[in-house]
Amino acid sequence: MHLIDQQLNLMIRGRFDEAWEISEMMEKNDPDDLKHKFNRGWFLINQGDLQAGFKNLEAGRFLNVYGDRKIPTNKPIWNPDIHSIKGKTIILNMEGGFGDQMIYARFATEVYNRGGICILCCDIRLHSLFSRIQGVTKCIDVNSVKSTYHDYWIPGFSCSWIFGHTFENVPNQPYLFANPLSVPLWKNILNADKSVSDKPKVGIRWSGSPLFEHQQFRIFPPEPLINLYKHEEFKFYSLQRDTDTRELPESIFDLQHLLISWEDTAGCLENLDLVITSCTSVAHLSSAMGKPTWVIVPILPYHVWAYGGKHSPWYQKTTRIYRQERFGNWDSVFEKVESDLFEYFDLNKRDTK
Repeated sequence: MHLIDQQLNLMIRGRFDEAWEISEMMEKNDPDDLKHKFNRGWFLINQGDLQAGFKNLEAGRFLNVYGDRKIPTNKPIWNPDIHSIKGKTIILNMEGGFGDQMIYARFATEVYNRGGICILCCDIRLHSLFSRIQGVTKCIDVNSVKSTYHDYWIPGFSCSWIFGHTFENVPNQPYLFANPLSVPLWKNILNADKSVSDKPKVGIRWSGSPLFEHQQFRIFPPEPLINLYKHEEFKFYSLQRDTDTRELPESIFDLQHLLISWEDTAGCLENLDLVITSCTSVAHLSSAMGKPTWVIVPILPYHVWAYGGKHSPWYQKTTRIYRQERFGNWDSVFEKVESDLFEYFDLNKRDTK
């Protein structure tokens, strides 16, 4: 087995000290290996070094980890050491999946605050939602880059280190917002059953895109999350759509056929009291909106959850992280979620067995 495969096998099982020893060995013997650099980036982030960590994660771009979202431009990447930003037009090119694009779209406001003009290049299905981010002049897709004037550009995954951030000052204020016109519509939808209008409204989602690398390790059995429906003190809404949908108890409001666009999802989230989800784009949207969000992550978490304990520096403390402690075992995680659910809403737990 190759050292990289050995390392990943250890990381997935939470044996990070042993995996770090392999990283140190490879750093000494083969520091330019792209897979090594990418994995080392995660370790450096986990250790609290955002700058060094993300510089190493740049290797992921050459491994096609971030998807094929290159833009056709001959303009240089903006470099704060040699380029002025005031009055300059910069394209922020969002990379990766929906969740990644939601994470790094926050840096449009950074361009704006520094005096630049920001154009966001992203998936067309996010244009409407992203157009309300402070500092976004307009949203385009990759096909419009050639016809769009710009002075510089920045790859999405590079924003945090190019702008010089550390975990102490990475922007984490809410920056995504629901369309004000959709909020009352979704309020009516969620309150269709008048008998539950006074109950805490909790959205649940148990899995994300099957295309995500190592998706099999970040998903968990959905039954413990679905079975929260037995607690009649709450009203649960399923946010699961497209993949891994399940037959749900009647008391869970299944929204899969109503969540047509990201605007729908944002309008729905705005009317929920809490969102409990795996590491999905819904987790990032809800967190970026400043909504109370509980994210259930595997023992090897995605990089935005890698540093920190109960919270992530990338979002405000309205986002809470529930970490798997032992590979293959989710029981303790869901016991904590269930217990905290009653404590969060200041309710007494009833025996539902």
